[in-house]
Amino acid sequence: MEIKGVKILGVGGIGGALAAPLCRYLQYTVNSDEPITITLIDGDKYERKNLDRQNCAWGDLNTNKAQAELEKLQAEFGTLDIEVYPSYITPMNIDSVIKDGDVVFCGVDNHKTRKVLADYAKTLDNIVIISGGNEMTDGGVQIFIKKDGKRITANLDEYHPEIADPKDKSPDEVGCAEMAPSAPQLYFMNMQVAVIMLTTFHNLLNIEDITQMYGEVYTDIKEQRTAPTMRYPLAET
Repeated sequence: MEIKGVKILGVGGIGGALAAPLCRYLQYTVNSDEPITITLIDGDKYERKNLDRQNCAWGDLNTNKAQAELEKLQAEFGTLDIEVYPSYITPMNIDSVIKDGDVVFCGVDNHKTRKVLADYAKTLDNIVIISGGNEMTDGGVQIFIKKDGKRITANLDEYHPEIADPKDKSPDEVGCAEMAPSAPQLYFMNMQVAVIMLTTFHNLLNIEDITQMYGEVYTDIKEQRTAPTMRYPLAET
């Protein structure tokens, strides 16, 4: 699978957990004819409530998450081309950040942004989205693959009505007065979802027949259960 760029959309609980292992994999394992640019995308800043479940320390508080992660990654992976886009993704700017041929690791915490990504992916000919989300002890990963204009797996919103018709707001739409308390999360669960996203990426790079790639993975750490599922496109768009 040819990779033109790698985007980490959301550098919080999941994105922060997968960023360093992904960079290590790209630097020392993946052979590419062209340098791969990694872009960290997030408009949020670290807050004290993030300390127990995200890749941040006291010195990172009030710092943009993508910028703080960039400094850590550059210190460890100096030969990689890593960039920052310190803003939230919206319908107005997504085409300037995510391009045809990208692999997108989506770790956002709202369905509205997932919908923006899903809709935009329909306009591209080649894209891979590996999207993860979780509650306290369970979660899931969706894999959308589009190659040469043909969907290999279902788009993010085809089997998920909560994404197709999101009831929440994206971060750029929410004012301070509307900010809802964050749902409790477990750092280990964030890591579990991040690992599934990373191993899915590895599987994609090494699979012989991409049409046999699973489209979704469900995981539950209380039951120590992880199960992949095929997700074929429901209808051509």
